[in-house]
Amino acid sequence: MFSIAEMNPAMPEVLPFLLRLVADPQVPERLGLLDRLVMVARYSEPIDSGNEAMALWFGSDNDHPEREQCRAVFAQHASVVAMLPEGLISSDSRAKLRQAAGLL
Repeated sequence: MFSIAEMNPAMPEVLPFLLRLVADPQVPERLGLLDRLVMVARYSEPIDSGNEAMALWFGSDNDHPEREQCRAVFAQHASVVAMLPEGLISSDSRAKLRQAAGLL
């Protein structure tokens, strides 16, 4: 992540690795990784092109193909997201991950 308004274009490449890490309950920083994944899920949401302020601030989806690429990775790893135990993160954060993975 570069800033509040940008996602690193390399994120789609590292996302599968991060998802596999959070699937392992033995990973020491699992909760921190889950928080990062929730942030990636939020930043991966498509920007409404009709919302000029959002498009100006975050850029259009055409300018940031990594958003769609991250959504595709979340969908490919939906089984990992589905298996995350409840209670690790807030219900809102869990819902955001499930939405990004196409489970909602």
